[in-house]
Formats: sequence, C-alpha cells, structure tokens
Amino acid sequence: MILKKVTLDNKSDLEFIEKLYIESFPRYERRPILQMHQLLETEERFNMYLLETEDNIRIGFVTYWMLDTFIFLDHFAISSEQRSGGYGKKAVEKLIQQTDLPLVGEIELPGASEMASRRVKFYEKQGFQIWDLPYEQPPYEHGYEPIPMLTITYRDLGFPATFETIRDTIYSEVYKKEI
Repeated sequence: MILKKVTLDNKSDLEFIEKLYIESFPRYERRPILQMHQLLETEERFNMYLLETEDNIRIGFVTYWMLDTFIFLDHFAISSEQRSGGYGKKAVEKLIQQTDLPLVGEIELPGASEMASRRVKFYEKQGFQIWDLPYEQPPYEHGYEPIPMLTITYRDLGFPATFETIRDTIYSEVYKKEI
C-alpha cells in the first residue's frame, strides 16, 4: 500500500479523488470541492493522500488534519471496484504505522444504513474504539443540519474525560465552528 501525497499540481490524482469523494459521501457530509482545493493550497495541517497498490493502481484516498495532539481523519474511501479486497485494512494499518499520535474520526450511526453498520464493524476490527458520546458533525455549508455521528479513536486520548476538549478542537479547527 502506497500513500501518495496529493497537491493541486497532481491533476490526474486530484480528479480521481474528487470523483470518488462525490460518489462516496452524500452532499451534506462533504465540503465543496473548491473549499477542499483552498485547504490544499493554504492549510498546512490538511493532508490529502491517494491510496495506491504497489502496481500503481488507484484504490482510494484519505484526508486528515494534523492537529496538536491527534490526527483527525476527515474522509476515507475505497473505490467500489476495490472494496472487500483488504485495501481498507492495509490503508488504515499504513496510517497507524506512520504516526504515534492518536487517530480520531467520525462515522455514521450504525442504524443509518447497512453501509454505516459495516463501517462500525470495519473500524472495530482495525482496533478503533467506538464511542457512544454526544457528537454531531457540523454542516460544511449553510442550509444543512448537523449530523449525529459516533466518534472513533485509535490510541488512548483519555476518553471519555477529554471528549469535550477533543470535540471542541475538531469543531473549531476543522469545521471552523465557534464554540
């Protein structure tokens, strides 16, 4: 598994990611493409990686934020043609190997859909803890409502005692939401 850093100069890789991003996440769970481009250009903490096999076959992408004490997994998707091939597991293992920082993410509630239930099981198998604490993904754009989600963590962050601090950091740094 290769994680290839993507910038605005990587037009072909960026087009692959944008297409997969739109296919994988409903409109209310993703930021506008131009906003993502702006983050790539101006926000040092925002990272985008193309996921490739050793044979340079594009299989997915991950975006994340390098925050002070943890990494926030923003979006992660494997193309539908490549799912169930173990690539998601390999990508998560690669991310875990590349840092000693705790990883934090958000996933849909298991009852939201069959895919949401599968996601919960996937992250549990990778060693993530699933936290049933009050969390909502703030909307990326005006006109959308917050989305009830679950928080997931890999490595100890002192949850549940530090949950509100971590949540507030995500809200202010990633979503630019005033607390």
